Amino acid sequence: MPHTLYLGSNLVQPRLRDFDRRIGKYREVQAPYSGFSGKYYRPSNTAIKSCLTFSIIELCVSLFVVSVFVNSTILIISAAFFSSDVDDADLFGLYDIFVQSISQASGTTFALGLLFSGTSAGIVATMAGQIVCEGAMNWRLSPFLRRLLTRALSIVPGVIIAAIVGRPGLAAALNGCDVVRSTSLMFLVFPLVWYTSMRKYMQVEIDDGDEQEVGQGVTDQGTDRLAEESGGGTRTESYLNWRIIIFVSWVIWLAIACINVANLVFLGYGIAAD
Repeated sequence: MPHTLYLGSNLVQPRLRDFDRRIGKYREVQAPYSGFSGKYYRPSNTAIKSCLTFSIIELCVSLFVVSVFVNSTILIISAAFFSSDVDDADLFGLYDIFVQSISQASGTTFALGLLFSGTSAGIVATMAGQIVCEGAMNWRLSPFLRRLLTRALSIVPGVIIAAIVGRPGLAAALNGCDVVRSTSLMFLVFPLVWYTSMRKYMQVEIDDGDEQEVGQGVTDQGTDRLAEESGGGTRTESYLNWRIIIFVSWVIWLAIACINVANLVFLGYGIAAD
C-alpha cells in the first residue's frame, strides 16, 4: 500500500534514536528549512548503517516470503477456479471455493485472515495519516479523536454500501479502491526513485568516530564512498542507488505507469466490463 512507505520511513526513527543513545552519539541540529523552527534529530552514519541492514532483512522476509506466498496462493486458486464468465469472482466467491474444495475450516481461516488484514490496514492507515498530518501539515489531534475519525472514515462507507447495495456493491467498491490505490503508486514511486538516485540527497555526514567504521567501500561508479564536500570539507558517505538498481527501478515504474494508464483507458471505454 502506498502509505506504508511513509509509515516505514517514520517507524525506523525510534530505532535510530535508540541506537545513537546507546553508543553516545545522539545529537540534534538546527533545521535548515526556514519554515521549521527549532532543532531536529540527525542520525549518525553508524546508526544508519546498522539499522539499514536490519531494515533490509526485515523487508525481504516480509515481502518476499510472507506477502509473495499469501498473494500468490490466492491468485493461483482464483485463476484455477474462476473463469471469464463467472459472476461471483469476488472475496465471497473465493470463500465459497475454499469451503467447497478444501474444508469449512479453510474458509473460516480465510475469512479471519481478511478480518485481521483489514484491522491491521486500518491501524497502518491511522498511523500513516498521523505522520503526514503532524509532520507535513502540522495538524495535531488527541489520539482518541484521531482514531475515532480514521476508523469512521474507513468503516462507515463500507457499512453504508453493504446496507444499500449488498454484495455487488462491496465487490465494485473493492475493485474501485484497488484501481485508485494502484494508480497512486505512479505518483508515489516516482519521487522515491528520483531522490534515491541523486547523490546530493543520498549522502550522510561522517563523524570522527564513524570514519574508522565506514572503511573504503567502492560504489558502482568506481569512486570512493567517502567523498569530500566542496564547501566545508565535510566527510560524507554516499548511499546512492547502484546504477543497475536505478535502471531496474525506472523500468518497473514505467511498467506500473503503462499498466495503470491502460487500465484507466479500458475502464473509461468499458472494455473491462466485457
